Amino acid sequence: MNLNFINFLVKRYSRTKTRSGFVNFAWWSSLVSIILGVVALIISLAILDGFDSMLRENAIRFTSHIKLQTFNRSPIRNFYEIQNKLFSNVPEITKAMPTIEKEVLIKYRNALDGVLLKALISYDNPPEIERLVRYGEQKFSSVEANEIILGKMLADKIGANVGDSIVLATAKSFTEDGLVFPTYQKFRVIGFYESGMAKYDGLVVYAPYRSVAKFSGLDSLSATSFDIFIKDITKINSIANRIEEVLGYPFFCFTFYELHSSIFAWIELQKEPIPIVLSLITIVAVFNIVTFLLINIVEKTKSIGILATLGMRRREIIALFIQYGLKIVVLGTSIGFLLAFLFCIIQKEYKIIHLDSKIYYLNALPIDIS
Repeated sequence: MNLNFINFLVKRYSRTKTRSGFVNFAWWSSLVSIILGVVALIISLAILDGFDSMLRENAIRFTSHIKLQTFNRSPIRNFYEIQNKLFSNVPEITKAMPTIEKEVLIKYRNALDGVLLKALISYDNPPEIERLVRYGEQKFSSVEANEIILGKMLADKIGANVGDSIVLATAKSFTEDGLVFPTYQKFRVIGFYESGMAKYDGLVVYAPYRSVAKFSGLDSLSATSFDIFIKDITKINSIANRIEEVLGYPFFCFTFYELHSSIFAWIELQKEPIPIVLSLITIVAVFNIVTFLLINIVEKTKSIGILATLGMRRREIIALFIQYGLKIVVLGTSIGFLLAFLFCIIQKEYKIIHLDSKIYYLNALPIDIS
């Protein structure tokens, strides 16, 4: 088989001047269909992977791999003892941080809203939140300071600014007959965080551990739950079961998959049509290429006869048109990949396409290039 001669003919057939009007239209139609198919497929996969990775990252950032609580939501006393027991019996754990979470009312001027007050046993913010602070201070001045960090969405909703004083209120029952007395505490706003997820930006507020403990009526060695992080997330269910076995009643575990089951179920549902879409795009591209080659064969019937007369064998003529079709496929795929990659880079860096975070969980179209 004379490959040099076949390559020469492919180059000649690829020239615009050698193609008639209808054949030229068929060539461009085939090329554009491949480009659009590749662009649609790559961007779709990048968006779905982006949703998966971003939602997973934010879910872990605001909770943990495993959440440890008690059945009756009673405080966990002497959390250092529980912490030591976890590290000594479950070596897969990398971090086990006691935390206090409490539903409270937040009031600023005439605005009133319900929020989740959260504190970690740290002299400053957890690193995951620290990276999200966009306005104001990133760290608390001390573990006992009456300071608070709000989500930007919540701050805009109640009209608070950095440096303002807001009031948090919670209810405590002090009598046997069930009388409930409210407790108030002033906190100074030191910063706003912004994750892009309305579920958190409008709900979760952070304050130093000891100030939250005091506000909640707990001592400094008590917690309401543990945020646990592990080495291998693929073993999360078995590790959660082992933690429950080690600690026993009344402790139980939630994995972040269970805490955010609706979000991950939504992502998996979006991935279901991908094989169908991939198949349809492939079928359309194949039919376009085959149609284009058939048109070319009919249009070049005389040329084929001349080549056969000059001694070109049947398999060489077949190889000529296959190589001609492959050239369009490679060209269309390359252009489609470059266009999709360019779009992904622009969207990832500049976030030109925005979303409603109340519906899509994120405020910008997420992209994950893998």
